[in-house]
Amino acid sequence: SENNKNNNDNVKPLNEMTKEERTNYSLRRAPDYHGKEESVLNSSRTKCWEARDKYFKCLDDNKEDDSKCKAFYNELNNSCLKSWSEYFIKKRISDKNKEAFLNRKD
Repeated sequence: SENNKNNNDNVKPLNEMTKEERTNYSLRRAPDYHGKEESVLNSSRTKCWEARDKYFKCLDDNKEDDSKCKAFYNELNNSCLKSWSEYFIKKRISDKNKEAFLNRKD
């Protein structure tokens, strides 16, 4: 709509946004976002982050053996937008690869 178009024109640069503003901006840009109520966004975001943290803790505790973390993986996918869960997993892999590269012994 015209109103949404105007709102997008007035978006602050990301580096000037608060953490909350960045999260809301990112969520609204997610391809699988369907315009939920703000209060639902906040509780859903918290639930998503908690599911991500549980899944990643399970992976840490089980030396990245994801076969032992299926329930946590399913919870992550059921709690988050698909684009978010994919992002979290890709970022974790990237961070682990970066850490391994930086800690390598030449």
